[in-house]
Amino acid sequence: MKKIILPIIAAVLLFAGCREKAHIVTNYYTVSADQWYATPDDSQNPDYIYSSWYNVDITPEVINEGVVLAYFIDEDGRDNLLPYTIYHMDDNGIPYQERIEYDVEFNQHEGCGMITFKMKATDFQILQTLTNMGDMLFKVSVISNY
Repeated sequence: MKKIILPIIAAVLLFAGCREKAHIVTNYYTVSADQWYATPDDSQNPDYIYSSWYNVDITPEVINEGVVLAYFIDEDGRDNLLPYTIYHMDDNGIPYQERIEYDVEFNQHEGCGMITFKMKATDFQILQTLTNMGDMLFKVSVISNY
């Protein structure tokens, strides 16, 4: 009898704590080559490139109590959770990597949330990569409890 009652009590306690429903909003961003910016700006060989976008669903409440997930959607249509590393081989057969990351913030001055996609290359040739790349597609899901 104890074997039956304990799982029932555990299930009741588990479901009793899950009364709040999550609210999920998903947006897609297509970033073209001319929408990436280098940092530092005056460098011919920057540390990384970035592209920032406003997102009204990213609120102070989401920053403090919610979740923002970002994905890179590859050529095959697969969602790759960020941070994500792409592995390449240069013309000389030397392997290198490009790492895609993201940052989320609420801009008090603008009164709006922002997501920034960042890309770094291990061979430090990110500007060369930038000139050769086409549009990149990202998916951003904002999860809150309101």
